[in-house]
Amino acid sequence: MRDPRSTEYVIDVHHHVGELSLGTGADGAGEEGTTIRPVEIHEQMLDSFGFTAACVIPGFQYDRTDGIANTRRVNTAVAAYRDSTPSRFPVALGTLEPLHDAEACRIEADRLVEELDIDGLAWHTRYQGVFLSDGRMHAFVDLAVERGLPCFVHLFAESGMEAAWSLLDLAREHPDATIVALDGFSGPEQTRYLMDIAERCPNVLFDTAICFPLTRPLDKFVEAFGSERLLFGTDSYARPLLYNTPSVLHELRASDMPQDDLENIMWRNSVRLFPQIATHLNLAMDGPEISS
Repeated sequence: MRDPRSTEYVIDVHHHVGELSLGTGADGAGEEGTTIRPVEIHEQMLDSFGFTAACVIPGFQYDRTDGIANTRRVNTAVAAYRDSTPSRFPVALGTLEPLHDAEACRIEADRLVEELDIDGLAWHTRYQGVFLSDGRMHAFVDLAVERGLPCFVHLFAESGMEAAWSLLDLAREHPDATIVALDGFSGPEQTRYLMDIAERCPNVLFDTAICFPLTRPLDKFVEAFGSERLLFGTDSYARPLLYNTPSVLHELRASDMPQDDLENIMWRNSVRLFPQIATHLNLAMDGPEISS
C-alpha cells in the first residue's frame, strides 16, 4: 500500500436523485418538474468529497400512482437537473418501467432521446418488480441499442432479483449493448461471479460502488482485465446523505495500481463512455474510446 494519491478529476457515475430532490415546491420545480434546479446540498456534497462532477440517475422508489405519467415526470426532472448545472451534473440517465405497457415505453424511449437528449437508461429491477433477466428487460436493452444508449443496471448482492447470473444472461443475449453493472462488487461471493462475467462478456463495464474491499477486488480486476472497464461510482444520494466519506475513493487512492490506471477509473473511462462530459467540463481527452 502506498500513500494516498490524487487524480486530475473525479467523476462519479452513480448518483441518485430521489423523489425529495426532484420534488415540487422546495426545489423550485413546477408541476411537471421541468424547472428543477440542482439542490444546493448536492453540489456541497460533491465539494466535500472532492468530486469534480456526477452523473445523475433517478431514485427508483418514486411514486407510481399515475403509472407512466409518473415515469415521464421523473425522466423530465432528471434531464432538467442535468441541464441546470451541466458543469457539475453533465450526464442524466432516464428509466422505463418493465411493468408498463410496451408501446407506451417505446413512445417514452423516443421522447427521452428526441426531446430530453437523455444520455442513457438505468434500472434497479428489485424496485421495479421484475428480475434483471426478465423478457421485458431484454426488450428494453433492444430499445437502448436501437437508440445508441448505454444501459445501467443495478446488481445488488443481497437481491435475487438482481443476481449475477441474470446479468450474464442479459449481456450474452445482447453483445452489441454497452451494459454498466452498478453495485456489482457489493459482496465477496458475487465479486467472484463478476470476474467470470467480465471474462465472458466484454460489453459489460462495472462501477466501484459499495465495493466490499476484502482481498482487494478492484486491484485484482485491473490485473486481470485492465482498468478501462471500471468506472468510479459511489451509489450516493444527496438527500439523505448516505456516507460520511465514500470509502471506495480512499481504497482506490491507496492502491498499488499504476497512476494511469487510477486516472482511467476515476474519470477517463466515464468521459470515453460519455464524450459530452469533456464538453461540459472543458476537459482534454486522449486514448481509445469506449464504443457504445
